[in-house]
Amino acid sequence: METTVHVRHDGGTNLTVGNGRAKVTTDWGPEDGTWMATELFLGGLASCMLATLVHFGMTNGIAVEGTTVEVSADTVPKPVRFGTINVTYTFPAGLTQKEIDTLVRAGNRCKVHHTIAEHPEFVVKAVTAS
Repeated sequence: METTVHVRHDGGTNLTVGNGRAKVTTDWGPEDGTWMATELFLGGLASCMLATLVHFGMTNGIAVEGTTVEVSADTVPKPVRFGTINVTYTFPAGLTQKEIDTLVRAGNRCKVHHTIAEHPEFVVKAVTAS
């Protein structure tokens, strides 16, 4: 299944990202009311990991309501990129360590996590608008 998003330059450093169902505005720098592209990247990873974990928990009768995840990243140079991505889950009280370990493994199976870990092939092309 192919997943597609479209990004349009709106002037200055503003961009609009859309998927056909919703739109979000990004900016090169941190401006009130906007996201930076790097924050969307981390948000996508966090959402995917938590959604995968929650689905697994619900399917297997593990109480996961209220679970949160925080994802942060450290930037490194040459080439500029995230060198370390930090993922921290906060689970509701009452889970056993075995359940927590199982849920964390489930979260690591999300598509975005696997894509980052497996270094996808990038196919870049350029066309001229008609």
